Amino acid sequence: MPRPVFIDLYFTLIEPDPAYNWASLAAPLLGIEQHAFHAAAGRSYQARMVGTYRLAEEIVDQTLGYLGITVTPEVHATLTKQRLEFFSTLRVYPDSIPTLQALRARGHQIALVTNCSAETIPMMEPLGLLNLFDAIAYSCDVRSAKPEPGIYQHALNALGVDSREVVYVGDGDTQEHAGAAKFGMTTVLLQRPEAKVRAVQTDYVINSLTELLDLAPLSQGA
Repeated sequence: MPRPVFIDLYFTLIEPDPAYNWASLAAPLLGIEQHAFHAAAGRSYQARMVGTYRLAEEIVDQTLGYLGITVTPEVHATLTKQRLEFFSTLRVYPDSIPTLQALRARGHQIALVTNCSAETIPMMEPLGLLNLFDAIAYSCDVRSAKPEPGIYQHALNALGVDSREVVYVGDGDTQEHAGAAKFGMTTVLLQRPEAKVRAVQTDYVINSLTELLDLAPLSQGA
């Protein structure tokens, strides 16, 4: 029986253009240092991940509030536009769609389990990913972010599978593998050659997503 696969999104299946930096665009507009803007924007990260703030306009409001800055409607609109431009830079790794298609062809159920803000969701269809999953757990929708158990449980319930049969795959951010391991899942770290090295304890390490297809837990289960 093919084993279910839970898979991460950012830096596993997709990446933003590394050249795009909201702070580098927004900070000069506000007359402040980039690091100050970056720090202020980062303060709403968890709230974005669990869907407390869903709109780019709300995130701009929160960032300006943390900075104690009031702006004109025109500047606010520009900041919002700059934030949304980040999501238009998202691109799919070349091995992502072929690997997902191959897994589906072999009969594996696939759940996307990702920490993301609501701004990511509209990009899934243009990226060609939306119809490649049997279940999707967006943290902003389920209001639980990895490594909290709620997001994993949501995906388990959606597929109706035993957690001990699941193979979890991700780049190692947000302690996602530790969260999966608490459910007894087999964990796989995807360490792409150009990615940031993460000190993560997992059952397996792969350097490209295509290696997943030949990994023992999947090839034996298929």
